[in-house]
Amino acid sequence: MNFNEPLKHRPKSRVELHVHLDGAIRHETIWEVMRQKGLSLPGNGSLTDLKEALQVHEPKDLAHFLHAFSIFMPAMIGDLEVLERISYEFVEDQARESVAYCEARFSPHLLLPSHQPAASHPNSSINGQKDVQLEDILEAVLRGLTRGEQQFGTKVRVILCCIRGHTDWSWEVLRLCEEYRDRGVVGIDMAGDEGSNNEEKVLEKDSEDVAVFEAAKEKGIHRTIHSGEAGPAKCVKMAVELFGAERVGHGYHVLEDEEVYKMCLQENIHFEVCPHSSYLTGAIQSLSCSSKRHPVLRFAEDEASFSISSDDPTVTGTRLSDEYKLLVSWGLTEAHLTRANFQAALHSFLPPAEKKQLIDQLQEAYGFIHYSPPATSSSSTSPSGTRTSTPPPKPSVTFGTWAERS
Repeated sequence: MNFNEPLKHRPKSRVELHVHLDGAIRHETIWEVMRQKGLSLPGNGSLTDLKEALQVHEPKDLAHFLHAFSIFMPAMIGDLEVLERISYEFVEDQARESVAYCEARFSPHLLLPSHQPAASHPNSSINGQKDVQLEDILEAVLRGLTRGEQQFGTKVRVILCCIRGHTDWSWEVLRLCEEYRDRGVVGIDMAGDEGSNNEEKVLEKDSEDVAVFEAAKEKGIHRTIHSGEAGPAKCVKMAVELFGAERVGHGYHVLEDEEVYKMCLQENIHFEVCPHSSYLTGAIQSLSCSSKRHPVLRFAEDEASFSISSDDPTVTGTRLSDEYKLLVSWGLTEAHLTRANFQAALHSFLPPAEKKQLIDQLQEAYGFIHYSPPATSSSSTSPSGTRTSTPPPKPSVTFGTWAERS
């Protein structure tokens, strides 16, 4: 008997809200594409050396964490066939992780050939794709995700990212969110390093970005913000109050200010928690809280709304299952993990009807039992063991006059 034979069916019982599409590419795909394009590979050019170069093992800061992207992104930029491929493979990988629904995010501007120096992408004109536009990037991704959903049954929708320091891109991102809202785009995000900003700089520097998010709210476009990862608690406050964020990506530093944290609880702000990356980006080490526990433990104890995500598996070397294992090692139970998935579904950016379908799907996957006790029998058993028949009580109706009978 083979006790290690894998399950033939695993219910799709997980929801992931914070994962970067360009940070969740298979190492094997990166290696293959870089070799095909003649791009320089780390070390001796082996897959093993590439994996070692891409994965961050020790925390430093967000810039150090993001450095790996400079190694492999030139292979992806502007190549619509590759973008469609990695999107398709992304859905397959999510299905293997038992994910029922996922929101993948990326910046279409960062995938344009014009964003990179010509020397860094010598083959960007491969297949004649010299004039790649933002719409081309987005449609290639959506094609891959759609094929993947049809093949593997995991639903994936897209969040488009604005980038701090590139205010000129933000209105274009908003336009794409509006134009593609019925074709797979469900929300807008603001990403990038917030750690060097103080409140005055943010108010002055990002006023145009605030206007973009105000416009997004008016148009009914859902909003999430990377905040409280490298920046202080006041960044989370601004994300909620100025940008109208419904969800906060990471948000760990919110615990440095109890008033801001209390506000988030009262406003039912949802925290997108990424356990492994929170360590590798240095976000947890830089916390100035008196408690050195991971903030997700406080979120769980306070029954704050949070979900569990993998952020950038290409760099962390982990998948969603690894995030769950880490949280279990910290003491979270099945109840915490289940609640996190339902909170993720509830705070997803799906339309109401699809959100209900997702929640129903999770209830079925978790085997929720809707128990109704049997109707009370009119027969009862006496202390002596003899069954006696007890007639149902008669209704008591009292009225003083015939006119009061109604």
